Amino acid sequence: MAGRGQRLGAIGVIAALLINGCGSTAATPSPSPTISPSAPPSPTARPTGASGITLRWFVGLDLGTSQDQVAAEKAFVTSYNSFNKEGVTLKLEVQPNAVAADVLKNEIAAGNAPDIVGPLGVGDFNDFENMYLDLSSQIKANQVDLGAYDQPVVTLLQQGDQGQLGIPYLVFPGYVWYNKDIFGKAGLPNLPVKVGDLYQDQPWDWNAMAKIAQQLTVDKTGKKSTDAGFDPKNIVRYGIDFVGTDFRRLASGFGSGSLVATDGKTAQIPAAWADGLNWYYTGVFGAHPYVPSAAAEASALLASGNSPASGNVAMNVGWTTSLASIAADAKSAKVKSWDIGVMPSWKGTTTSPVMVDTFAITKASRNPDAAFKAMLSIMADPGLLKVYGAEPARLADQQAWFDGMNQTLGAIFPGLQVTWSVLGEMAKVPATPSFEGDLPAFAQASADLSALLARLQTTPGLDVIAELTKLQTKLQADFDATAPLVTP
Repeated sequence: MAGRGQRLGAIGVIAALLINGCGSTAATPSPSPTISPSAPPSPTARPTGASGITLRWFVGLDLGTSQDQVAAEKAFVTSYNSFNKEGVTLKLEVQPNAVAADVLKNEIAAGNAPDIVGPLGVGDFNDFENMYLDLSSQIKANQVDLGAYDQPVVTLLQQGDQGQLGIPYLVFPGYVWYNKDIFGKAGLPNLPVKVGDLYQDQPWDWNAMAKIAQQLTVDKTGKKSTDAGFDPKNIVRYGIDFVGTDFRRLASGFGSGSLVATDGKTAQIPAAWADGLNWYYTGVFGAHPYVPSAAAEASALLASGNSPASGNVAMNVGWTTSLASIAADAKSAKVKSWDIGVMPSWKGTTTSPVMVDTFAITKASRNPDAAFKAMLSIMADPGLLKVYGAEPARLADQQAWFDGMNQTLGAIFPGLQVTWSVLGEMAKVPATPSFEGDLPAFAQASADLSALLARLQTTPGLDVIAELTKLQTKLQADFDATAPLVTP
């Protein structure tokens, strides 16, 4: 999945900072064996009626492989096995991120599938179609209250006719980060923090975003992108960037969609996505540029791919995974004051490229009921939640995470007041289906998407619609050549 390395690394930094600022991650066993309909169970919840069962927990597709995370996972397994009185034994299997997907495929094909897999993102379901269990019946039987989560985030884990493949665990809403000092010097107000809010008495949409980004893009003489005599070869500050993005992530900020039709085999380019890619390309190579090209992105001016930290970009479409990379300490920080705002709308609709992590149970599990209850226990463990480091999807757990982030970021940016409510606004309008969702021929199709995005970032004079038409043809060939993974 594109951007996974950046995501994992940044989350590891956030996790470490939160742990150091908020106390130990060690799990304290609880004697309660019950499963509350309003909250997941304690880490010692005991599967009932399960005698002599061994469950395997597979980790490696996403979070969970760093040294501190593995230590917390081992501690949880030891605690779970010690306090479980029903004869259930949980065994941990951790594989490196680079090989985990292949290892899991081989295990499934060999009839040696694990029971529980996770944490994993929606993108990690790709190439594993019909390999995971629809959890709807287990959710109902165990009275799991899905109302404890933003319903649109729950929906992101519904994969077509495969059903509800997971319960939300961690959530990563997309939003607009902005440098308040740059905005203040330009006489611009703060960005909107609620979907539907106006900006300067006008709808907050991508057209408004482009105008602001042009105003905030300046060359070495101080001329704006729209000024006569502006020098696009000597830009010293850009209006907006999309650090760590990929094709589908970028496009889904303009509307929901999928590159595969509902029949699961026909390639398509959603109209809103075509609009989004054209908007982006205009920002890079148009007459009044406001988005850095690949060369500019990699330059020292923009901190070699970390433009928010450089102090030379006014806005960035980002995720909480990037917050830890803005600065390591107050002394070295080139950005002093910043905040986040909601995504712009496109043609009246606002969508956020939301990522969500979960846990899943394989269809091949011989003990799905016991596995589900063990999975709930994993998801409820406070030590694991803290060491994974990201925003909890369960609404009741989010304020503690915000408080921890305030403590961490406040030490780096004194006086910082982040409008965390923006994340809740964005979680209510995710691009659905997920931009990480079903993509046949995932590896080859992803390569084709990356290649086109690279062309848009490096090559002036392109006809974007023509390029997207070529992409659709390539994707169709990819889809037609793919054979699905078959369970033995």
